[in-house]
Amino acid sequence: MERMLERAMSKPSLTRPSRRERRREETRQRLIEAALALMQQKPFEQVTVEEITELADVAKGTFFTYFPTKEHLLMAYMQEMVEEVYEFLEQLHPESAESQWEVLRQVMRVIAEHDGRSLALTRSMFAACCHNDHLRQMVASMIEEATQHALMGFQKGQATGEFRQDVSARDLAHYAVRLYRICLMEWIMENDSTPLPELVEQTLEFFKPAFLNQEVRK
Repeated sequence: MERMLERAMSKPSLTRPSRRERRREETRQRLIEAALALMQQKPFEQVTVEEITELADVAKGTFFTYFPTKEHLLMAYMQEMVEEVYEFLEQLHPESAESQWEVLRQVMRVIAEHDGRSLALTRSMFAACCHNDHLRQMVASMIEEATQHALMGFQKGQATGEFRQDVSARDLAHYAVRLYRICLMEWIMENDSTPLPELVEQTLEFFKPAFLNQEVRK
């Protein structure tokens, strides 16, 4: 909840950005897009700042105006994806949703659509996170935050009788997030041609009865 308040308070105002601000953001996005394009061709650690700036058509020094390191660029991209997911979550109005499971399903599908855009890119990002402590810590923080949001959903669902109550809401949240991570790992490692969103949907549907209240399952 605290993180949601922080996001709400940090949202940009409705004031139209100046031309200079727009140009800065355009340059920043070009750098991110260039890095992502290169990461689809080779591992992140092999991508150089020179290659990123050349593809983005900016001077090498410009890169460091926006990002201290390559890792900071990747963290900025990951944070943008997180913000998009939470904006989508807010649009679902989870506090008054009829089904918390449906909220969970839709959010996980959106995450899968993000992660599933490019297998090569996702593999490259996964490898980068495994080799860099800062990126790994950021991913761990993202997983913890996602689990906290899932926890709130399961608490609401238990209060309305949608979810089983013989297992704690925290455990249900951990299992739900774990299901997504298993799907992601299977998709990255095996790539059986099944799109990630479809794989996540199939897995959630199969395990859905394990989360629901017994009366709801009947």
